[in-house]
Amino acid sequence: MRKEGLPKYIVNFDELAHELKVDLLNLINSKLNSEYPQLNTDNLESLLGDIRKLLPYEIYRGLKNNIDSFIYSNIEGIQKVEGRIIDVPPLIMKTTEIFQFEKDVFITGLHINQTGWKINDTYSLEVMRKKLITNAPTKEVGEHKYFNTFHKVLSNIPIYFNLDNKSGNSRQVILDLEYIEGLESTIIDTPITPTINDIKNDWDIAVVMNWESGSLADIDLHGFIGNKHIYFSKNSMEGFYLNFDFQSHVDNTNPEIISIKGFKGQHLDIYANNYNGIPLTQDISIKIYNKKSYGTTLLKNIDFKLDNNGYLNGICSIDLNTQVITNLVNQIKTINGGI
Repeated sequence: MRKEGLPKYIVNFDELAHELKVDLLNLINSKLNSEYPQLNTDNLESLLGDIRKLLPYEIYRGLKNNIDSFIYSNIEGIQKVEGRIIDVPPLIMKTTEIFQFEKDVFITGLHINQTGWKINDTYSLEVMRKKLITNAPTKEVGEHKYFNTFHKVLSNIPIYFNLDNKSGNSRQVILDLEYIEGLESTIIDTPITPTINDIKNDWDIAVVMNWESGSLADIDLHGFIGNKHIYFSKNSMEGFYLNFDFQSHVDNTNPEIISIKGFKGQHLDIYANNYNGIPLTQDISIKIYNKKSYGTTLLKNIDFKLDNNGYLNGICSIDLNTQVITNLVNQIKTINGGI
């Protein structure tokens, strides 16, 4: 019995699908050949080969330019050496020697020799918080560190040589700092002394730290809220800022300032560190301000002596809800933030 519609035949659908695929592909190829005769797949491999030949040159062009500029660079100046003799006392301590020049210089090497060698003592060379030499062990005989690329230091920027006398052995250290004296004296304009009025972000609490003028000491301000840590290497996160950071007071009295917005119900812990270990002869000053819609109030003024112990020294803890301030003077943290 037959009904209206497709007659009921047994159909092999696999054979039908294969024929349909062949017809479609032929149709597509015909269209491509007629509409895009310029497309020739035979040339694709050779074209890709040409592109690959170009890639290494493109990738390393920047490196080549840097090498060329280094080899053919023309640094004008006079090669010089400044020598120092350091008397190191029989104490476990860090001894710092400072080099400073009236003109821009290019450091080319450092020679160090000493008496009374001990295996566990180390030294470093640092400029603008950048370690050019880090934790280098002292040697029983003299050694010379060659700088394969010259490190430029602007005029009047301190260069710190630090000897970490872990053995506590007395000695004399002989230093020769090699450099090319440049022809210029780059002058960095001293910024106008910032205040809380120069803070650009909105804030509730601001902490202002200052230390003695004319000092080479680099005093750093650190702030902690829970596991959040603000300092010179990480100076901002949402609502928490180190607004101003300065590395000495040789020619200025610029303060370091931390400010925060929000964090109600938490505590702001304030610590300080003598980064380069230059001794201070005067107390450090901390001023804590609270800003409201009707004005700014000085909550507390704290003067304290900063221990030159290589740790973060506790100053105070501020309740960000009540503004109650408690003393942290007897607390210390390691530089990485641990107790």
